Parts: sequence; C-alpha cells; structure tokens
Amino acid sequence: MKEIADIIQGELRQGIPVEITEYSIDSRSVITPEHTLFFALKGNNHNGHDYIQTLYSDGIRAFVISEYRAEFDHLPEANFILVKDVLTALQQLTAYHRKQSRAEVIGITGSNGKTVVKEWLYQLLANDHTVYRSPRSYNSQVGVPLSLLGIDTQADIAIIEAGISQKGEMQRLQHMIRPDIGIFTHLGDAHDENFSSREEKLAEKARLFATCRWIIGQAGDAMQFIRTQVPSTTSFFTWSEEIEADVQVQTVNMALDHRKVKVTHGQQSFILDIPFADIASLENCMNAVCVLLLKKYAPEVIASRVTQLSAIAMRLEIKEGINNCTLVNDYYNSDPSSFQLALNILATQDTSKERVVILSDFMDSGKEADDLYPSIAETLRQANVSLFIGIGKHLSDHRHDFAPNSRFYEDTEHFLRQEERENFKDQVILIKGARVFQFEFIAGFLQKQSHGTILEVDLDAMVHNLNHFRSLTDAHIAVMVKAFSYGSGSREIASLLQYHRVDYLMVAFADEGIELRAAGITIPIAVMNPEREAFDNMIMFNLEPEIYALDILEDFNRSLAKHGIKRFPVHIKLNTGMNRSGFDERNLPRLLDFFRSERSVYIRSIFSHLAGSDETIHDKFTLGQIQLFERMTEHIQARFDYKIWRHILNSAGIERFPQYHFDMVRLGIGLHGISATNAPLQPVSSFKTYISSIREVPEGQSIGYGRKSFTTRPSRIAVITVGYADGLNRHLSNRVGHVFVKGKRVPIIGNICMDTCMIDVTDTDATIGDEVEIFGKHIPVTELAEQLGTIPYEILTGISHRVKRVYYKE
Repeated sequence: MKEIADIIQGELRQGIPVEITEYSIDSRSVITPEHTLFFALKGNNHNGHDYIQTLYSDGIRAFVISEYRAEFDHLPEANFILVKDVLTALQQLTAYHRKQSRAEVIGITGSNGKTVVKEWLYQLLANDHTVYRSPRSYNSQVGVPLSLLGIDTQADIAIIEAGISQKGEMQRLQHMIRPDIGIFTHLGDAHDENFSSREEKLAEKARLFATCRWIIGQAGDAMQFIRTQVPSTTSFFTWSEEIEADVQVQTVNMALDHRKVKVTHGQQSFILDIPFADIASLENCMNAVCVLLLKKYAPEVIASRVTQLSAIAMRLEIKEGINNCTLVNDYYNSDPSSFQLALNILATQDTSKERVVILSDFMDSGKEADDLYPSIAETLRQANVSLFIGIGKHLSDHRHDFAPNSRFYEDTEHFLRQEERENFKDQVILIKGARVFQFEFIAGFLQKQSHGTILEVDLDAMVHNLNHFRSLTDAHIAVMVKAFSYGSGSREIASLLQYHRVDYLMVAFADEGIELRAAGITIPIAVMNPEREAFDNMIMFNLEPEIYALDILEDFNRSLAKHGIKRFPVHIKLNTGMNRSGFDERNLPRLLDFFRSERSVYIRSIFSHLAGSDETIHDKFTLGQIQLFERMTEHIQARFDYKIWRHILNSAGIERFPQYHFDMVRLGIGLHGISATNAPLQPVSSFKTYISSIREVPEGQSIGYGRKSFTTRPSRIAVITVGYADGLNRHLSNRVGHVFVKGKRVPIIGNICMDTCMIDVTDTDATIGDEVEIFGKHIPVTELAEQLGTIPYEILTGISHRVKRVYYKE
C-alpha cells in the first residue's frame, strides 16, 4: 500500500498489511476482497465512498478515496489512500504499471471495428505469442485502466482498445496505453455532436499514436490527416483496394459467406479466403493482417489462419433454460480476464438458484497450468459456485484442485453423450468456453425449446436509461416492474435493478411480488393493487401495500395485529384529479382519525398519479394536481413526528417537472427508452423473427386469408414465424405495417395469421433464415403505437409469453 500511495501521490492512513492483486471500481463485483484495492470513484449518479462501510464488512481492507468521512474512523483495519481525484489516481497507477510491462502494446482506435480487430488479432497471434487483450469493450477512461492493470508478466503482446466521445479524453488514454503499434479502423459519425468538425474528432483520435513506431490503417484521407498529427519519425503501413498503398488488395471472388482477395506486399502476392463477405469484415481483417505482415509472417501462415477466423460474440446473452434454469452464454472466447467478468454477471442473476459453471480449458493463456487452474478453483469457491463442470484435458488433469462434486469431460461430445437434461434444474448456469470447444451445442442442449420469434432485451440500454433518469434527480427511485416488467420479464429486470441499487420496485399484484421474492429479490417491493385474500402472503413476503381506501387500511391493520406485527410500512394514495382511486381531500380527517391510536402500520410514503404529465396541453391541470398534492401531504405530515416520503412524478413527470421530484420518483416506461422530451434514451426491446420460406408469386395473385391483398407485379413473398398469437397486432395487415429486413423496410402483405404472416421482399436480396425486426432499433415501438392509435405500453405488454426473451449485454 505504501508503494501504491507513492505512485499515485496520496496520503496513506495505514491499517493491517494487505497484498494487492486485484483492483475494483464496482462494489458489487468483488471476488477476492482480502486482496482487492477499491477505487471510490464519483459519478453523476453514484459515489463510491457511500459503499465503503459495506465493502469493509465484506472483507475489503484497501481503499483509494478523495474524501475522508468520520465513519471511516470506525474501520480500524482499513487502509486508506487519500488523493485529490480518484480517477486520476487510478490512471496514474495504470501508467506506472504500463511502464513496468515488457509487452509490446498494440493500441486500436476508430469509430467502429475496434473489438473485432482486437479479437481477430488475438486469434491470429496466439499460437506464437502470449497475448493479452482488453476484456470485451473496455475502452473508456475507466475501462482502459482496468484493461491495462490486467497485463501480467507473461504477456509479450497486449492489445488495447481506446474509445473517446469528446475532446481531451484521448490524451489521458494515451498517457496510460503508450502503444508501440497503432491501428486506426474507421472514422464514423458517432459523437460528431461533441466536436466542431470531423477533422477535430480525427485529430483527437490521432493523439493515441504519439509514441507509436508504426501506424496501420486503410490508405485514404483519414490516414493522410493522421500523418500531419504525429511525429515525422513515425512509420505508416497502409492497405487499400483503390489507391496506392503498402499493401494492395483486390477482391477476386465473393459469395454469401466468404470473400477471396489477392494481397500484394512488395514482391509477394497471395490469396486470402476471408470467411465473411461484408466490407466491414474485409477492413477489420486487413488491419489485422497488416500486423502479421509487419512481423514478417509467411504468406501461407497468414492465409491458413485467416480461413479459421471466427465470428466475434459482441455480447453476453442471458436466456431461459430447461427446467427453470437460466443460461448465461459467453462461449466464443475464454481467458481468465473475461472469465472473471462473466462470473460478475453470474452473481447478478436470480439469487434463489444455485450457481453452476461449465468451463473449457483456457487456450493460450500464457500461464502455467499448475498455477492457472488452482487459481480458477479458488475463484469459483470465492464466487459461491455450487457445481463446476470442466471440459478439456487440462481441467481434467487438475480435477483434484476443484470441489469434490465437480464433473469433468474430455470434450464437448463426451459431455453431451453422458449428461442428462434432467441433471439441470433450478440453476443459473454460466457456459464459458474457447471457440474450439463448440459450446453452442451445450447451450442448445440446455436451452428451453421455443420457436424462433424472440424479444431481445438490451440490458446495457436499460442501465443507460436508468442512469439518465438518475442524473435528473437526487430523489429516491422506484421502478415499475408490473405486467411482466412491461413485457421484458420481471425476474430478470428486477435482478438487474437490484444490482444497480434502485430504492423500490413496484408491482401490480401480490403474486408478482411473491415471484420476485422467490427469485431472490430483497429490496423493498410495493403492491399497487393489494387484494384482501393476499394480505397474509404480503405480510409473509414483506410486500408493502398501496392503500387507497380506509376500509382496506383497517382490514390490513387487523391482519397485521393477528400476526403480532407492528410498524409495517404502507403507502397512502391520494386522488388529485386522476379520479381512479385514492383518498380525496375531504377524506383526510377520517384517515388521520384512524392514526390517533397506536396502529400496526406506519406511513412509508404518500403519493398520487398525474393524469397528463407527458403533454404540454395538460400542464395547467398537472400543476393543479401537484399543488393539491402539496396541500394534502402537508396536512398529513403535520400530524406525524416522523418523515413521510412524497412522490407524484412518473417518467414524463421526472423529465418535465424537476422542481417537484419531492422524496421519490416512479420510473416506468422511461426505463424502456420512451421519453416525453426526446431525451437521448436507448431502445431496450427488439421484437425479432426470421424468414422461414420464400416463394415467387406472379402479378395479380391474392395473398393470405380473406384475399385482402394482391400482388401488383411479379413478387417475392416471404413467410415469417410471427403472428397475432405472439403479439403482432392484426391491424398491421395488408401493407399497413412494415418490418425491417436486409437493411430495408418491407410491407406486411395479406392478413396476419395466428402464428405466421407474409412480407413482400421483392426489393431486397433477403434469403431464408434472415433476421426480421418487427420493432426495435430500426422501427421504434413508438412508431407502431402511433400507427395503431395506441401507446407503447400496450405494444410492449402485448408480446406473448410464448415469445422467448433473450437478455444481452456488451
């Protein structure tokens, strides 16, 4: 700790001796607390200092802080390093660590393709080198330090991504990364709004290359500009299909799933068979190939390895498995760093289920097996994994290091041959393996069977939206997860929200709350429609009722008294103009009379509903509701000697009436990407299916039931596996609605059937198996709602439960 304090120029307040092997900025994902140094970062929506006491109780004894609080005096074993700015300290430590590393560092920047180039470089180089690369897309001001701190002494090549969104960021990243070789992938329009010109953005990205010996990229205007931004001693290595470059590329053949190119470098020419046809894959592949050419790899070696390039899974997926299992699929790469990240995701899932890890041998980790696998076994113990299944020779050879109930197999085929699906019940299963082990077969073996129509739920987008609303308020946040969490899946979304420490969840009925408690949700849950027959269960599962009438309050109080329970929280609903339910102002005297004597309930919050907070036309009425709410709540609060929370704002209200956030706000549709003010929210749900067949239909033929649509030309009509039983509204039939396929919108033709419908793909090159988006990132759910004369809530909650939900994060 003293060494670290000196490096980051901090003041050390020493506790017990600690050996640091891990670094953390996230209080929720610490695996080895006794060896972890926690950096208490501050952000717009969080302050790491708030969690130090909890982390201390969890076993962490080392902290970097920028504010020393009185309560820290009661943590006698803790080591604190006090600095001016925690992020700067993290980056200083990273820069020091980078300078100690013997690894040659390859730094990659650009608007697109960074992660693919990084992973493909790993695939191309790992046979000959000990290669370390950034976990996933860790390329930000915080992600880069965490990436670089993971470089160990065995690595001789480190591949690091660098991403920026505004001016001034790259200089800090460059100071840490200091790449020897730089790769520039592409200049797109992302974050254009934060720069005065494309040149200014390109100049910012070029800062990464200040210390590079070589810069690699596609010849053209961007590379010419970069030449003007770096020292004249820097060498460039470019490739191009169109203009003169160090490496000339010519496409000689292209099919649906591959592209053959002729590569000429100096006096040698050779053919590459790239197993992907798209132009982005060509660019990413050539950027990686140029690194191998610089390193004097033989053309036949490059060609052989390029044919083996595999698709990069850019996201980890969470899916429903057999027998009430949940699958965490992350089976396209396997290394100790990404394994740790996957374990962190596993920890956020349903805590009522036991944890299972299915792991393959690590490929080319650069560590001795006798050191690596015992450490993996210890990590599994720290993560409270109940069952471990190891696949591969190295894991099998080290079976004695793992828990006695672990199971081991030589390869995936032996696993599939010997395991029974009935062996897996009520578990959360992490499936993590190197690509060569083909763990997609294990995922298919354990995945709940369903038809190909899915609702994809982007967990990163949901967290982005949550943080957006957090940035708007200092109030407590309650999130609505009623109605299957607006169609997204209650358990999964509630687990995510609990992980991100929202203050309350709100459900419609007690059964929904009981299901969440059974899934391991422990944070407060309020029930918006409490039914008398559910009172005993609500008390048993600690579900807090919304009280909107005096007789319900009296009955619930009697139920509490029967159980001998005192001071159970309730939420009093006031009617301020919605006229659906709640106490009117004239009812307040009787409500307050009820509390004149000692009761088993106490008022946790008082709230009301706004009737039209999303439309300016209703603002006068909305402000009238809020004024009435203030008057009623002040009257109630005056009769109690404890603080009662107040809340009236929904998602639209949070955005439009910041002066009335009171003590808590209720986030609903905003979490799913719907904004009343066109705020930069991200779409969360994508309703997708695929093309099951295509037929050629002559002009003048009718399509579908009822003969409502006719072809007006020779047409290609595709069948997609989604119908009104899945939630596709039948009013979108007969060219009213459109779907998105192969980069284009195409019309729905004919009447939508129960399980299928038809689309006109005449103007596309669509083929059987192609993905089709009904709504999502290309067709917003708000657009469908407007077409149908309804609201996004109805569209989202109307997606059938037979549609498989797939959860993913980058």
